[in-house]
Amino acid sequence: MIEFTISRVVMCACGVILLISVTGVLDGIYDLDRSDEDERLVLRIGYMLDAFESSDVDELFLDGASILPEGYGLKVRGGFVELYSESDRHISMTSYSSEFELSYGEVLRITHRTSLRFF
Repeated sequence: MIEFTISRVVMCACGVILLISVTGVLDGIYDLDRSDEDERLVLRIGYMLDAFESSDVDELFLDGASILPEGYGLKVRGGFVELYSESDRHISMTSYSSEFELSYGEVLRITHRTSLRFF
């Protein structure tokens, strides 16, 4: 009878160890997915600014709550777009020539001064 009890205790311990190891792997997969999403986001923002730079549109309103995940910020300067949080940074290139910073929850108006209206 004692052998049966010991075998059940050992099986429960192995099950707990297996669950703990799977949880660690799943957390790592989630972190990789988040990083990939952030990388795609910074590339899309760079493309959006490139399209704005080459368009005839005079101004663009950026809503940080709609564009950025919560807790993230965006810096654009020197031909680079930087998406950052406390723990991560992602960078993309852009042809947009001005500089600005945008944080989550902030609304920013950027202007494009190439139309005839500004001359």
